Amino acid sequence: MDYNNLDPKLVEKAKQEAAGPLGKEMTKFPLLFATAVSFKDLTGVNSVHTVNNGTVTLVDLGSGQMAITCSHVLDEYRKRLKDNNKFVFRIGNTVLNPLEYLIDESPELDLATIDLSEINIKEISLGKEIGTSFFRPEAWPPDDVNEGDFISFGGFPGKWKEQVSSGDLMFDSFSSGATEISSINDEYFICQFEREYWVESLDIKNGKELHELGGLSGGPVFLIRDNNGITYYEFVGIIYQFSTDYDLLYIRKAKFINKDGSILQN
Repeated sequence: MDYNNLDPKLVEKAKQEAAGPLGKEMTKFPLLFATAVSFKDLTGVNSVHTVNNGTVTLVDLGSGQMAITCSHVLDEYRKRLKDNNKFVFRIGNTVLNPLEYLIDESPELDLATIDLSEINIKEISLGKEIGTSFFRPEAWPPDDVNEGDFISFGGFPGKWKEQVSSGDLMFDSFSSGATEISSINDEYFICQFEREYWVESLDIKNGKELHELGGLSGGPVFLIRDNNGITYYEFVGIIYQFSTDYDLLYIRKAKFINKDGSILQN
């Protein structure tokens, strides 16, 4: 976007709204349907340096509750299990073996779906605001996105995980209420971070200075749509990669996931 050609009064108004209650709600929204995943060794003392983490998206596309994440997250878990079968995998606060609940996986698209039909959402979130819901779209698959559309996304960067006790870790969240889509192809779309124009609505740890976003893989992406003045969110993608060199967020289109969690093969 060419910010230099925008009306300064409109820009100032948008910044005020982004810093106010509306901006806070837009920033929080994707995190309602996201939670951290982690896996660690049960046989030894774990620290932030030995625990792997990522993000899952919690959805019900019409055939039951599931978690969506990236294939490379599960692949790393497989590698750790091969070396040590005492690794435990958590989705939020729920312990399970994702390989036993795997619905489908596509290494080519870097997507994986996990059956959570028997999991109570309260067990995942423990009553906290993050990860409290499964997103249920009114229709599936979603409409396609366009360059210039604005998305909302969230996840749990590994750089921000903290050890709060000998056996407990805390995963702080990173999210955006409105980031512009800068490029699209058939399988994914890209957002170029323009940090100089960011407006903080909930900024405890200074997100502008966070340049390593490993851990966001599997995070949900929603498109902010408008229908006759009514704003609503459409689930359109899954974060699968971030380029630290160019500040580019890569997002796999959600349309490749069927209602039952099976994944369309590329």
